[in-house]
Amino acid sequence: MSITATVGPPATIGTMARTVEELERALDAGEWLRPADVAELLGVSKSTVVRMLNADPPGLRFRRKAGTGRHREVHPEDVRRQLAARRQVHGEQ
Repeated sequence: MSITATVGPPATIGTMARTVEELERALDAGEWLRPADVAELLGVSKSTVVRMLNADPPGLRFRRKAGTGRHREVHPEDVRRQLAARRQVHGEQ
């Protein structure tokens, strides 16, 4: 008697990390992004993005993702504005 096992895809919790290119495409499509995705795009830590969300008034607009408790999604226009500001060359208007 032999025992065989099949190996399937690994189980994941949540979603897989996306590349910067995938995140920019999602942003162009108008998707609201998770704080970790915003951090990846802006080149900052997730803690920095959370501080921007928790500021009074918030530095980034957000909404609560339905059915996930307190998980937040960041408004795409605010992400674009922050991204443009970070990519601006100093001295140019």
